[in-house]
Amino acid sequence: MKKYINLLCVLILALTLIDLFSTFFVRGQSVNMTIDLDSLSLGALVFLLVISLVAFAAIVICFVTFIKFILNVNRNEVFTKKNVSLLRKYGVYTLLSGVCVVILIVYVGIPLNKVLTDGLETFIGGFFALLMGEVFCIGLKMQEDKNTAK
Repeated sequence: MKKYINLLCVLILALTLIDLFSTFFVRGQSVNMTIDLDSLSLGALVFLLVISLVAFAAIVICFVTFIKFILNVNRNEVFTKKNVSLLRKYGVYTLLSGVCVVILIVYVGIPLNKVLTDGLETFIGGFFALLMGEVFCIGLKMQEDKNTAK
């Protein structure tokens, strides 16, 4: 079972990296993603910088928490409060990064259908992670009930 969970986690991490790469590098070649910095005010530039930094920090936190989750599963610590916390944190920061990326895409002026597809992928991933956090929380409660019944 542990082998399959590890394989699933590595697959999810690889697909996330591929999606991130394709979002910023491959798809960016077909869509003009330039911002005329001369026409923006200082406030708009600061806003874009802050949103970009928040998105980058959220993405880094997502990867770190997911790797911590994988390491915990490798140590046979599956249904623990720490894993529930890590999955919830991963879900929240995935949603936050999705919101920031959608804000940046809308601000740049990319067509709405592009925003919906890229944003929807990220939101589904975030909600799925939050759902898995709740599943692990229920599993933890069931494990605690089983241990108290003995």
